[in-house]
Amino acid sequence: MSGKTTDNPHDTRLKEIFHNKEAFISFLQDCVKAAWFSVLDEDSLRPCPKTFILPDFKKKEVDILYEGQLKGSGRKVFFILHENQSTVDYRMNFRLLNYIVEILRDYYNHSDVNERERKNYKLPAVLPIVFYTGRRRWTAATSMREAFTDYKKFGDSLINFKYILVDVKNYDDNSVKDFRSKLLKVMMMFERTQSFEEVVQTAKKYKSDIKGLNAEEQRVLNSAFDILDKVYGGEQEINLKDIVYSNRSAEEVDSMFADVITNAKTLVKKSKAEGKKEQAIEMAKEMLTDGEPIEKIVKYSKLTVQEIEALKDEI
Repeated sequence: MSGKTTDNPHDTRLKEIFHNKEAFISFLQDCVKAAWFSVLDEDSLRPCPKTFILPDFKKKEVDILYEGQLKGSGRKVFFILHENQSTVDYRMNFRLLNYIVEILRDYYNHSDVNERERKNYKLPAVLPIVFYTGRRRWTAATSMREAFTDYKKFGDSLINFKYILVDVKNYDDNSVKDFRSKLLKVMMMFERTQSFEEVVQTAKKYKSDIKGLNAEEQRVLNSAFDILDKVYGGEQEINLKDIVYSNRSAEEVDSMFADVITNAKTLVKKSKAEGKKEQAIEMAKEMLTDGEPIEKIVKYSKLTVQEIEALKDEI
């Protein structure tokens, strides 16, 4: 529901997976788990790109919007999936309200003029879903009525809906094992990772599932691999795809995974050491600027006299 920043790696890889229809259906069935799923015509589901002008006069594209029909009646239903939420947004209910209104307005304006005047004319159901990948607990209100002042005093007179929250933290190896979509299963586990080491461990654990994906699913996952390599991989000399799709023996593949994990740990230590060194340099510069003696700067920064003398020349 935000303005499109397609260069955001997180946004890009999630958009790829949820545009895969089988993964989206699995998401509804295995994560949302609502009773209405049984009356949804799966064959009718299709991504529905829409761009709206919101009250702040900015064009914004819905992150993921699917259109479908109900079995028997053929009535339309829309699913808003806000899939780029890595921080708690306390205005989420109001943001989703804006999109619900715009979707209904668009539907109404494109309805037959005579049909919409009839008694049995119905607006489609619009179901908002938030896919949350953040580390903190989601503490924002999930119902619209809670956005109003003294909402408890006005009961059912206030406009209300409750969005569905799917929190990636609530999923583990056991809870995803029966997912309908292997692609969704694997990506849910990748979304839980916080380091390249964890990414590699996940790739190793789900190697057989990954190799069992069809060509389109592998394309989506490979795109995610490329992004994960860039975000986490750093100076790695081999990428995850080379290992996962390797035809080498199980022992060789395990050895490759082990080498990459060892290298990842080394890079993390190196990065931390470089960070500490940068902090020490900044401290030394500040102390030099304040006229502190070199002996004192050496004591607190742990830099050598030669390094401090070089910094003195710089400033």
